Amino acid sequence: MTSRSPVFLVRFASARALAACVAFFAAPVFTAGAAGAADTPPASSAPSLSTPSGDVKAEARERFDTGLHLFEKGENAGALAEFKRAYQLIPNPVVLYNMGLVYAAMNRPVDAVDSLNQFIGDPGTAGAEQRTHAEQVRVEQTKRIAQLVVLTDHPATIEVDGVEVGRSPLATPIRVASGSHVVAVEAPGFLGSRREVTLAGQITETISMGMEPTDTRMAQLVVTAAVPGAEVVVNGKRVGATPLPASIAVAPGKVTVELQRAGYLTASQAISLDEGARGELTFTLREDPGAPPSLKGRLVVTASEPGAEMSVDGGARQPVAGAVTMPVGPHQVRLEKGGFEVAERNVEIINGQDASLLVTLVPTTDTEATRDAARSTVRNAGWALVIAGAALLAGGVVYGVVSQHDTTSSQNNLNDLLATDMQQSLPGGAKNLCYQDPTDPGAFVARGCAANVSSAQDSVNKAKLERDIGYGVAAVGLVAAGVGVAVVATHGKAETSVAGVSTANAWADGHGAGGLLIGGRF
Repeated sequence: MTSRSPVFLVRFASARALAACVAFFAAPVFTAGAAGAADTPPASSAPSLSTPSGDVKAEARERFDTGLHLFEKGENAGALAEFKRAYQLIPNPVVLYNMGLVYAAMNRPVDAVDSLNQFIGDPGTAGAEQRTHAEQVRVEQTKRIAQLVVLTDHPATIEVDGVEVGRSPLATPIRVASGSHVVAVEAPGFLGSRREVTLAGQITETISMGMEPTDTRMAQLVVTAAVPGAEVVVNGKRVGATPLPASIAVAPGKVTVELQRAGYLTASQAISLDEGARGELTFTLREDPGAPPSLKGRLVVTASEPGAEMSVDGGARQPVAGAVTMPVGPHQVRLEKGGFEVAERNVEIINGQDASLLVTLVPTTDTEATRDAARSTVRNAGWALVIAGAALLAGGVVYGVVSQHDTTSSQNNLNDLLATDMQQSLPGGAKNLCYQDPTDPGAFVARGCAANVSSAQDSVNKAKLERDIGYGVAAVGLVAAGVGVAVVATHGKAETSVAGVSTANAWADGHGAGGLLIGGRF
């Protein structure tokens, strides 16, 4: 398998600089590197790091390539999973570095800093430029990390934004990204408690959360909505934003849920849940027709294949054509076309601005097989043209050369006859067989000479015609062969392996930092 240079990042002073700044940096080769990563499997389940087998190397490279391919498609989560697997197989610092950059692009500064700390602590064969850039990114991401201390009156499980992060009492503060978070605590025999906190970067905040004893078991509620970024309010308290990562623990009884988002009408539903029961509510948000223009923006989608259809936030499909007006904030765009894999992208609409999205649709296996068959047919026709053209070219040239020789001989004979005709007009009358009457050697017959001249001229004309036909056939053969070569060259087998993908993708985290992730062969 061919190899790629790893992904690197260039930090910019602001996200706006992405439009004007592009930089490329040299990269170390992706080979077996130093150990020491937290994700490295135990020795019993992994080959020796010093002598990885060929299969392990091949899988690691394929995982790395797939990660780049997924990142190119905007699927950061999938790209991260592939990079993690590649690092498990061969814990090379280059892959660890790439993981840190993807975490940064995913707005996960805590994980980004952890990965970059590991890389900087053991950079392997990475160059000084890469280490410097890693340190710059780490500093930028560190500024976006806050620390949270959660105190509870009873030992409890602590969740942040629906994800379990530990149990109280905590040995160390919880590191979270700056911004708003919903903190929940739960314990058997107690009613769960939730609280929303807003944290600035590089600060430590302590909150206390109490829980009331209860003999009832909590119910679980699943809330789903096609529109992302809508605030979920349960019984008057915000519990998170769509899509929620997990179900919500609620007290048994009537539960009222509201979904709120700027530019949309507030949606509300109620459900009654028994002790220990599990319920589900699905919301469909409708745009607010009275929303001011400042809460709207436009999205321009360009698809690689004509005839593609798109849907936004689970709505009806429509042809990809022109700009679409929609509320500001995050949206999920889905593109579909028969014979191609479904493509999903996340976009952010900003007040009064146009957002552009370019999507390359990937053909399905069946479509690619059909295309390969069609390309093979065209290639075979191209080769047939090359062969036939070459044969015509060779035959035409040979026939033209032979005819040229005949033309020269016929022309020389005609010239001799014409010269003899001139001699006949001279005083004394030079004798020539062309002009002698067979019955009277002393008599001359001009008619016989004229017939011979005419016959010689016909021979010349015939030879020239045959020569021109030969060269014409050669020219046709040359054109046919050229067309055949062009057909073969332009209808080669498409490269479907992700090993051939090269990427250059910009990202910005919305906090003044951004970067360029670059992937190539290594």
